[in-house]
Amino acid sequence: MKTARPDDPVAPWAVHAILAAVTSCLFAIRLTGAENLFDNEDRLGAYVLDILQGGSWICPHDSLGNTDKPPLLAWLATLAALPSGRVTPFALYLPSALATLATAAILYAVGRRWFGARSGLLGALSYLLCDAAARQVATARWDGLFALTVTLAAVAAFRAWVEGASWTWFWLLAAVSTLTKGPVGVVLAGAGLLAVPWERRTGRARPLIGSHRAGILLFLLIVFGWFALALRVAGRHLVDDMIFGELVGHAVEHAPFRHFYVPPGDYLAMAAPWSVFACIGLVRLVVRPAADDATRSLERFLFCWFFAGLLLFSVVPHTAARLLYPILPPAALLAGRELARWTAALSDRRLVATAAAAVVVAALAFGYRYHHHLQKDDMVQRTTAVRALARQIESAVGDGVSLTFVDTPFPLQLVLDVMRPAASFAQAASLLGADAAAFVVVEDFDRLRRVVGPGVRLYELARSDWKGVPYLRLVGNRPHLDRAAPVAVFDGPIRVTVDGLRPARISERELILRVAKGGTARMVNEANTARTLRVRFLDDGKRGSRERVLAPGETWVVAPE
Repeated sequence: MKTARPDDPVAPWAVHAILAAVTSCLFAIRLTGAENLFDNEDRLGAYVLDILQGGSWICPHDSLGNTDKPPLLAWLATLAALPSGRVTPFALYLPSALATLATAAILYAVGRRWFGARSGLLGALSYLLCDAAARQVATARWDGLFALTVTLAAVAAFRAWVEGASWTWFWLLAAVSTLTKGPVGVVLAGAGLLAVPWERRTGRARPLIGSHRAGILLFLLIVFGWFALALRVAGRHLVDDMIFGELVGHAVEHAPFRHFYVPPGDYLAMAAPWSVFACIGLVRLVVRPAADDATRSLERFLFCWFFAGLLLFSVVPHTAARLLYPILPPAALLAGRELARWTAALSDRRLVATAAAAVVVAALAFGYRYHHHLQKDDMVQRTTAVRALARQIESAVGDGVSLTFVDTPFPLQLVLDVMRPAASFAQAASLLGADAAAFVVVEDFDRLRRVVGPGVRLYELARSDWKGVPYLRLVGNRPHLDRAAPVAVFDGPIRVTVDGLRPARISERELILRVAKGGTARMVNEANTARTLRVRFLDDGKRGSRERVLAPGETWVVAPE
């Protein structure tokens, strides 16, 4: 445990408690505020569902079958979802919330050690009390966790440079960062080492010493070990999605420097008001560098980390503001140091009171934004409509009926705890016109009605509205939802009729069914080519699966043993 020092305005354990309380407050505001499942929750949620229901730990897929992101965030979100067995906003956001807290704690520790306790405290609070942190603490995107892994690797690089610590930690943490969002993490974490030639010219020379051999081998083993396993599972599809679609695609989608002015403006806005103090600190360390060698080296390391990252994101054409999250930590540390100078005349008691007031003001501002202002957002209102339809379905039959999804948004499947490919309007019409019960969720009901034709009677069983007009409808060829009758669904090219069973997850290659005594599943391949289909039963008490190649038009009937 860290011991208190004379310059500590608050005991270290109390600072960590404060940071945890502030982060928890932000997390609670976001969780209880306006819900938006259309930002990236459907994408990450699909990854987690694929792991929970399909066991795809090595290479999870989204609802479209894409595998364009490394798996670390999906793994952590899945661990958070395991206790309930369902994908919830809490499970999706918890890794980012903990990552935000951990990053703030690291900033406090680094600032306290090299800049002073007051700088460390104010730097950590600067990181938390801004719009970026409020967004990051409850995001289903990779950037919050990525910021933590980059920060950890950058701190390891600085210690290896200044203190002669092992470079193995840097490469190990760089591997973790790569498994979070790709190899750019290595670039960002090592960018601060551009300060080495700067120190050589204008300060005390600090050469890079130590061996990288073990660290690089560990990095390659972890990163390429996972990639080899994932490639074996997903094949060329992984390379197309992750390398060409995501990494290369974002780098060449437009001409470089096309929006070079956007990232600097985004930083000033997302880190306001503390970004002003960071800018002052950045200028000060150039004009008046610290006399102490270690302090000056850290100043310059933070400067290079921030500006190299800002330049990188200004060059690439993909300019989403959240990409800047990994360069917020060095700026927050410099802002905290500048704030410490500005508040030097304040007593520790007054400093704590002022910081508490800032926390209250920030909490009120974020509370207003996420509980009132964003209620008018289109994606929030669509989420409300999705939740409303899901409640109607679950109140009628719980999770005991199989649905076919046509043009509906994936967040509805996420709420209903299912994951399956969308059926075409023609396939939905085929189901509704057959003898077996069929229940279809659709957004464009008029189109479905035209495709079905006048000879089939459709019953509207549930509906949710958006902006005062019908948005999503559940329609069927029966007047009531009935889980006792055989129900037919379309999933890709396979028509599945279940009697007493419920599909938990269906892809074009695998059917996972929840077991019920005496239940059966009848599958028909309606594609023009043969399909390999694997069937697994949940809660069957037995391991393994059944697999069969279905020729075009062939039928396969299976039942749990």
